[in-house]
Amino acid sequence: MEIETNGTRIHVTDRGSGNLALVFLHYYGGSSRTWDMVAEKLHDRYRIVATDHRGWGDSDAPKAGYRIADMADDAEGVIKTLGLRRYVLVGHSMGGKVAQFIASRRPSGLLGLVLVAPSPPSPMLLSDEQRATLSGAYQSRESVEFVIDKVLTARPLDAVHREQVVEDSLKGAPQAKTAWPEIAMREDITTAVACIDVPTVVISGELDHVDRIETLQTELLPRVPHAAMYILPGVGHLSPLEAPMEVAQILASFLAAVENKSTCCNSPVEVPLAFDAAMNAADLDGLLRVFSHNATMRMTNGEVVKESPAELRGAMIKLLAMKPRIHNTVRRVLSSDNIALVLLDWTLTVTLPDGQPHVEHGTATQVMEKGRDGGWRIRIANPLGLN
Repeated sequence: MEIETNGTRIHVTDRGSGNLALVFLHYYGGSSRTWDMVAEKLHDRYRIVATDHRGWGDSDAPKAGYRIADMADDAEGVIKTLGLRRYVLVGHSMGGKVAQFIASRRPSGLLGLVLVAPSPPSPMLLSDEQRATLSGAYQSRESVEFVIDKVLTARPLDAVHREQVVEDSLKGAPQAKTAWPEIAMREDITTAVACIDVPTVVISGELDHVDRIETLQTELLPRVPHAAMYILPGVGHLSPLEAPMEVAQILASFLAAVENKSTCCNSPVEVPLAFDAAMNAADLDGLLRVFSHNATMRMTNGEVVKESPAELRGAMIKLLAMKPRIHNTVRRVLSSDNIALVLLDWTLTVTLPDGQPHVEHGTATQVMEKGRDGGWRIRIANPLGLN
């Protein structure tokens, strides 16, 4: 389908059904079909809308108008034309920066934000030589294949999708190829993203060399403090093509939480209850959602997991492997503005390697913080009380 918006004809694919729509925005070099394998896992439950950015895929390529705000206006025009009243934005790389900007405007109907290997809101500082290399990366089949193998992927793509990436990369208009490294990549939208107030998840490939985990932890997460980060092991920058099943699973979990309004807890007392429910159900994503992105947690063995989403996720995976059952009872809550100190009693039962149950008891102290989305999450957790 073609939609005229913001003075430009934008190509849009629209399929699936459901009261909640997913609006997919692709990476620099991609197209709406970048999302096909992810969408295939979700279209039976959700409406799937994917656009070709101006200058890419089958959309028109005006001579100018390739700033982040221009691409955001295009996407918002599509959303308005289609009459989407409840939707989640999903942006990859360049599309992730566009999605951040759209979310910062707090448009009506936006319920959540998913950033897949997103370009950060701060300017990407490249040398003139690096910019020239990036501008010329999609000029020939040989150059595109070099970028696929050396920059974009950690897992090999099958022949069909490798050819798709080559075709999409070569099809981009010259002005679109130049505008990202010369204009949009250099834009600073850090002030704008501070206004994002919807539940947000960030999906990063462990081996992404374009938008690295460290960059996102420094440049993105502190500016969207209620965002949860998921790291895909052994995956590079093209996770929608390298690991579509994993991306779809994270999306499905997040969307279910958005629909049942469990993406965050509305009070400090709700957090231990959500923690119990997630752990007892072996729900890793649900468990991680009760923590802030820079949380520090002390395990019952004294090990400290500090300020690393990947480290916290690893610790929770190990704990869930022991088939835990936990019960927390809140004893007291002291709150002041956006900070709360919670004292609670806990009982934890785990299964030891020999198959025998092991029971522990204790009194924990937790520091919780309220994010800009109104949700309370654990900032510091110490199951050993004040020790």
